[in-house]
Amino acid sequence: MDGLQKAIKLTKKYAGKYGQILNNDQLFLRLISPKKYRYSDFLGQKKIGVSNKVWQQKVLLATDLVVKHLSKMKGIKMVGITGTVAAEAAKKNEDIDLLIITDEAELWWWRLYLRFYVWCHGIPHRKFGEKEKSDEYCFNLWLDTANLEIPRSKQNLKNATDLIMMKVIWDKDGSYVKFLGKNQWVKKFLATGYKERIKISREVDKEVNRRKNKKNNFVKKIVNNILFWGQYAYMWSKTGNDLKNIRSGQAFFHKNN
Repeated sequence: MDGLQKAIKLTKKYAGKYGQILNNDQLFLRLISPKKYRYSDFLGQKKIGVSNKVWQQKVLLATDLVVKHLSKMKGIKMVGITGTVAAEAAKKNEDIDLLIITDEAELWWWRLYLRFYVWCHGIPHRKFGEKEKSDEYCFNLWLDTANLEIPRSKQNLKNATDLIMMKVIWDKDGSYVKFLGKNQWVKKFLATGYKERIKISREVDKEVNRRKNKKNNFVKKIVNNILFWGQYAYMWSKTGNDLKNIRSGQAFFHKNN
């Protein structure tokens, strides 16, 4: 058995753990191997047709949320769909997981703002500590532009696969490519998928002023830290556990990440 066939077998087996049968496009993107392959290498593979329209409807809902609301929040640099929707295996009763990247030292400001915003506008969203409901938005992964690298403790196959599967629906100032650039460790697990994601075209907002006022940035960091500790204390009171994946520049609310 050659390297490609071994990688295909391993990838199918890994997807099977989550009850998913991959079609050829999914298999190619998620191929578990540190070696890069071309799509033409898959021409001899038997085509597998997998029909699941549920995830497409959920992508449309998330896109609508971004177009009408999140894209107007200037501190939000990127929004990506994660979880089962990104894996194209979502069920009707599942929510929509979202990863959000904010400007540096603004994560906790925008998280707090967004919590009040979705409440005021009646946008269905998953509350902290509650079970998921169909088509609710779950804002469970947050990073700012100064903290794009996934922590070393989370640099594993599962998170590499999640990163490659992520569907980006809002990308400002080339944040997605910067995110990929800070997480090149993914290539150790999915070199082919990483290569394909790097090739994705994106629209860069040319109106963004890259120059930062040091005084304003200093103030932002102070405000962000105050908001961080306030929200951290609130979450601690709700869970009573050590929130080891929550810090000033990153917040991972998935227990199994």
